[in-house]
Amino acid sequence: MRTNESAEERRRHIGEAVWRVIRRDGINAVSTRTIAAEAGMALGSLRHYFPRQADVIDFAMRLVSERASARILSIAESAGDTVPDAQVLLEQYLPLDDERREEMEVWLVFAGATLSDPTLASVKRDSDAAMLEVVRRVVETTSPVGTSGARIDRDAERIRALIDGLAAHLVGPFPAMGAQDARAIVAAELARIAG
Repeated sequence: MRTNESAEERRRHIGEAVWRVIRRDGINAVSTRTIAAEAGMALGSLRHYFPRQADVIDFAMRLVSERASARILSIAESAGDTVPDAQVLLEQYLPLDDERREEMEVWLVFAGATLSDPTLASVKRDSDAAMLEVVRRVVETTSPVGTSGARIDRDAERIRALIDGLAAHLVGPFPAMGAQDARAIVAAELARIAG
């Protein structure tokens, strides 16, 4: 571990170590010892930042969502007074490059773990709500003027489900589709909404 890291950088470094253990060995291999070893730190140092294993897993799961949110915020800020490109915003949830693929593979493992670990369910619920809020804003700016709130809500739910399905098809050793196909599907759905 780098000694010149701030406390927050160390926490992210540890969260990313959890991701590497999960991607390489599966979630059942995650323990405070394997995390500390992967992060290159003593077990006591890890416990300084995360007293319990549940704390570090919770943080690592939240980190996935925070990264997507940070990318979206950066895109929105760089757009200034103009409306950010809807396609680019939605693609932040798709594993179209190595960074997003790593995040999605880890996220899918975490999402599966919420079925048997209710402590992680709130993290997934928060992440789902944040994603739906972004998608709803995209749909709202893409829809024709005068579109009803109910229609915007339905279209937002539809796009969220579409993004989730596409993301699942883009990961793993044998992806069911390629990035270009996923992009084309999102573009077609945005065109449908724009009317």
